[in-house]
Amino acid sequence: MARRPSDKPAATPWRRLWDSVAFRLTFNYGLLAVCTTIFLLIFAYGKIVDVLQTQFQRQVVLTTQRLVTHYEQYGLAALQAEIRQLLSDQTDIDTEMYLLLDSDGEKRVGNLDLFAAADHVHDTRGPIQLNVLRHGKTVSGLLGIRQLSGGGTLVVGRDTQDMKDIERLIGNAIIAAMLVALLLVMIGTVIFRRELRRRVEAIRDTAVQVGTGQLARRIPASPQADEFDQLRGDINRMLDQIETLMNGVRNVSDSIAHNIRTPLARVLAGLHRARRDKHDQAAALSAAIDAASDEIMDLISVAEKLLLIAEAESGVRRQTFRAVQLEAIVKDVIELYEPLAQERNTTLAQAPATNAPGHAGTWILADADLLAGAIANLVDNALKFTQDGAHVTLATAQKEGRAVLTVTDSGPGVAQPQRAELGTRFYRLMPEVPGSGLGLASVRAIVSLHDGKLSFDDAQPGLRVRATFPIHKP
Repeated sequence: MARRPSDKPAATPWRRLWDSVAFRLTFNYGLLAVCTTIFLLIFAYGKIVDVLQTQFQRQVVLTTQRLVTHYEQYGLAALQAEIRQLLSDQTDIDTEMYLLLDSDGEKRVGNLDLFAAADHVHDTRGPIQLNVLRHGKTVSGLLGIRQLSGGGTLVVGRDTQDMKDIERLIGNAIIAAMLVALLLVMIGTVIFRRELRRRVEAIRDTAVQVGTGQLARRIPASPQADEFDQLRGDINRMLDQIETLMNGVRNVSDSIAHNIRTPLARVLAGLHRARRDKHDQAAALSAAIDAASDEIMDLISVAEKLLLIAEAESGVRRQTFRAVQLEAIVKDVIELYEPLAQERNTTLAQAPATNAPGHAGTWILADADLLAGAIANLVDNALKFTQDGAHVTLATAQKEGRAVLTVTDSGPGVAQPQRAELGTRFYRLMPEVPGSGLGLASVRAIVSLHDGKLSFDDAQPGLRVRATFPIHKP
């Protein structure tokens, strides 16, 4: 059967190894380090060889100059005796080379066989390397050849075999170092790949388990405080947030299902009653339609508030943020609710702002419409849950580098256990009072969207709602 294009052949072990990012990174960086080391070793080898050659040349030049000076002071016979002494002292006998020729080109003394030394006298490059015979054996030597004032020729040299042995030894050491470096790179690459794979394995296992729905799973802690541990912390915090959001979605879904089912059931029951009413079906149908309209309007209100909460929690409304003055928004809300407060004989007032000296107004970055809606919701709740003749006060201030908005009422207040539930979706402090239980939830979402914090305190009597925001300097 023909293989389909999507079928992939089984990867070879080397291919699987090369597909590893850790292996490729380590191998490439290791190879770069080896190449750098090889370059440095070759550079050092060249410098060492240059130093050896320079040292050998200096020794030949100095010895040649000393013997020429000895000849000029004491003559040919003294020079001949000096060379015999140098050859008989058993020092560097295997490397030193001497040859003294008279004016006729005849050998007077030395350990080199006779060769055409006079042909190289005029070479001004300094010591030269030649192959000569020493005791009948061909050797390579670094030779200094000088013409003496009496017509003779002096040859002073050193066998370069030692220098070649040293060069060969250094070259072999460099090759061995390169091979060892390559071997260490391969071993280090495999070890690093295994270590990296071990550290990543825990993250992969957790990701697989979370992908199967186990949102409570977390990456286990590591004793090593390295980059992987930081990544572990970031992923675990992300998973905590995801779990919180998913739990919130489940709770919201359950609450929505419960709160929508009841109004829909009432609408359906009213329509059934209107259908069964045989006496005044038109009136019953009209009443059922009115009731259904009210229920549907309540459902639309709930949907709008849920949409507002979702937009606030997602942060999409931050794009419309601009600098606004908190006192101005509070003033507008008070003007909006003042007629309702007068109907209920309730005092609705704005307390003087307590700002730091030199600060004119409290400025924050905000969506003015959202913030006004949140403040209006707080005022509406304060008016709804207080008796006639109560007092509701709105105040702004700047404390510890933050803008503070306070809404205080003189109503019955809220007990401490119940204050912890305020702001929870669909939570209603007094079920008998009309509402959806989403007002304070939307306020909390809007305050959080503005990087603020919402808290509830006992005003003795009444309830004090405090929202704090980062101050903006316009």
